[in-house]
Amino acid sequence: MTKRIFWLGMHKVLSQTELPRLRKLGLEVYNPPYLSDVYDQSAVYDWKESESSTLPSDVHKLLSETNFFYDEIPQGIARLLNEHFDAIIVTINPTWLLNFLKAYSGKIIYRTYGQPYSLSQELINNGAFRLIVERDNFWFCPHSEKVVGFEDDWLRARMKIVPYCLTDDVVALRDTWRFDDSEANVGLLCPRAVDIPYYAEQYNFIKKNFPGRAFKIFGAQNIAVADPKIIGTVERDVFLQLFGQMRAFAYHYTEPTVCYLPPIEFMTLGGPVIFQDGSLLSRYFKTDTPGRAKTTQDLVSLAEKLRAGDLALSNEIVESQKAVRTLYQPEYVWPIFDQAMHEMLGSDGDNAATNLFYIPRKPAAKRIADNTKSRDGGGRQVLIPFHGFGPLIVRRDGKYHCSEGIARVVRQFVRALADEKFTVIVTSREPDVARVYGFLASGLEDITRLKILNVDAVEDSGENPLEKPDRRPFGRLFETIRHKAKTVPVAAYHKRFKSLMKSGAYLSLMKSVVTYFTVVIAKVALRLKTKWRTNRPTPIQPVANGYVDRLNADNTISHVLIPHYHMFPELQGLKDKRVTLYLPDYLPHFYQGSLEMGSSRENEEIGRQLSTMAERVVTNSAFTKEYLPRTGLHIAAEKIVHIPLPFLHEESDEEEHGTAAVESLLPEHFVFYPTRNRPSKRLKDFVATVENANRRLKGMGRSERIHGVMTTHLSPGSISKAAMPYITVLEELSDSQLGVVYRKSLCLLFTSEMEGNFPTQITEALNLRVPVVASAMPLVIAELGDVGDALDLQKTGDIDGYVDRILDILDNRASVITKQATARGFALENFAYEKFRDRLCEVFIPSKN
Repeated sequence: MTKRIFWLGMHKVLSQTELPRLRKLGLEVYNPPYLSDVYDQSAVYDWKESESSTLPSDVHKLLSETNFFYDEIPQGIARLLNEHFDAIIVTINPTWLLNFLKAYSGKIIYRTYGQPYSLSQELINNGAFRLIVERDNFWFCPHSEKVVGFEDDWLRARMKIVPYCLTDDVVALRDTWRFDDSEANVGLLCPRAVDIPYYAEQYNFIKKNFPGRAFKIFGAQNIAVADPKIIGTVERDVFLQLFGQMRAFAYHYTEPTVCYLPPIEFMTLGGPVIFQDGSLLSRYFKTDTPGRAKTTQDLVSLAEKLRAGDLALSNEIVESQKAVRTLYQPEYVWPIFDQAMHEMLGSDGDNAATNLFYIPRKPAAKRIADNTKSRDGGGRQVLIPFHGFGPLIVRRDGKYHCSEGIARVVRQFVRALADEKFTVIVTSREPDVARVYGFLASGLEDITRLKILNVDAVEDSGENPLEKPDRRPFGRLFETIRHKAKTVPVAAYHKRFKSLMKSGAYLSLMKSVVTYFTVVIAKVALRLKTKWRTNRPTPIQPVANGYVDRLNADNTISHVLIPHYHMFPELQGLKDKRVTLYLPDYLPHFYQGSLEMGSSRENEEIGRQLSTMAERVVTNSAFTKEYLPRTGLHIAAEKIVHIPLPFLHEESDEEEHGTAAVESLLPEHFVFYPTRNRPSKRLKDFVATVENANRRLKGMGRSERIHGVMTTHLSPGSISKAAMPYITVLEELSDSQLGVVYRKSLCLLFTSEMEGNFPTQITEALNLRVPVVASAMPLVIAELGDVGDALDLQKTGDIDGYVDRILDILDNRASVITKQATARGFALENFAYEKFRDRLCEVFIPSKN
């Protein structure tokens, strides 16, 4: 068991619960005084020195004079921490954690109790991510499994859930509350009602919805408020006395990942607590419960009933909440806490979470055996360049989504190869690592099969920049600014400012403001540079240094799967690798001279070079396989492998937080087309179909109107005034939200004239039993054959034909779904994931036949 630990905590509750409990376990625990000038109503300011400290007196004095909260840790103090402590427990704040990750090399336990934001994202934003994933002595200890669904796999992999205990003074009053002894008042919570914007909003909410003096507001106040409803800052015994006199407690907060303690304390006293749906407190209840309010109006109604003396309702609520309050009781918490601390702080308590990074090997004396011999060979590795897609990935409610189709295909590549026991290495830029990992790890049964090669850490001709100084004056700084200008949206800084203002980290705020203006200037410069470059020819200059040199030297990676023909031009410098090129289409063949469709001499030269290097070229449709040899890429027909795509939709089994919001935006009758705005998509036909359908409905004297839902904006002037009110744009939909929109739609209206593969939208619609209205594209006909008759495909651009089909679906949607069942069955069988996986892996593991 660890002997001496450093405990960074200042919370009034934790100082009475977890701090003494750690000492009761036989540990020597040093906790520093709270010296920060950031005021916190929950902080303990009357610090008492530990009487049993065995630290040298000079060390003890230095530590007690150091502000460990918010400030970076001086090097001299960091040396003392590493010399005198076996482990460090950091509570609550991710900024505090970052400073200790930088200063301390030993075991760190990060203890949290719920917060209204994603810790994963905050740790990425503040720079702690890499410091965590590159060490094997870090533990993440949230208080409930209910909060971790919003966190990323890389953080959950280092997790041990440890519940949170109430203070002894509340437990001593358990079940002492009596309805008959209570006053006709209802308690609410709002600390610091005027000096913190978030709580000021909550205070205004309470005043608006709970008027009258009978609603008492608890919570410490840094600034006195002239409002008789506010109890204000009072001594603890006075607080408990006044608290226990309430007839009920109304918890109006709705954050799904944090629950303040007062409602749990009031439950423990024995009184009824009512609460809003969606809050963490609400999520603790497994079934419907009488204390839950669907809306604010419902919460007010329940409060009024209890205040008026509804004893039956009060008793029903009290009985229903006994299991929930148990989660915070000492008899439940301490056995789990003690066991967890013994495991984490014991000699075998290293966290064996797999390091997600891959470091390219240096040249070996002897090349390893060919890794294509058996499916269960242990050393097979495939590298997939992916760093070009990183900035396109977005995070929402703890899940990652990318609207770029090829990125979603790569996710299936990773899944298929990992299922067949390959180790898949994907490249990423430094700022995108967490997003790339989170996006590609979703759906993997064994996430240890996925590794990230951080190209920013292995550049400069194979030397690790962390191991040598940058020889260019300010070179690293300028490169960092340039990369941030290219990849980080301005809105990200606005969110950062709010976070720093909320935490009071003003020094960090000033630094962020300076960075913000620097990046804005860099963004303008990049736009001007890009505009200048587009007006002159760009020479083809293969990149053969940096991470590519390291790959060439790493003979444990024999396979490289390139997912795009011109996004990774530096890979023309690959040597001694078995290259597979994923080429779903080559639309410049049909759109000569169209820069928007990728037709440029530079791109063609890159594609031709990579196609020549490739042993195999994977495409998704029989039609594409047929025309590729005739394109300017000059691909030999025998190289091309036809592998139809599987269903790309990865909808979560768990209810997603944002699906209800998206559903509320949907019209009653609408057609749907999720795609990007490209000439080949013919989205003007989509808009014209909506407009003509409504014109025909009006002419028929019908009241229904057809709306169009898209996932991309059209250029100004592309939508007529008549159609404008009927077009809705929903960008960046997650897979779960996408599924909601599909199911609510009348049909998929697929107006495209050319695709590179059998349209994934048609596969998605058929899989979800959504009617399909589509153009008769050559590749759809080639893939479906006679089965395509079930879809009643229309001639490309036939607006009247599309309208006929949509109006038929408006009246007969169920029968159309039945009619299209043949096509659905064909798609489920021929585009099945298992077939895709087996065919893909045969590219890397040739059949014995």
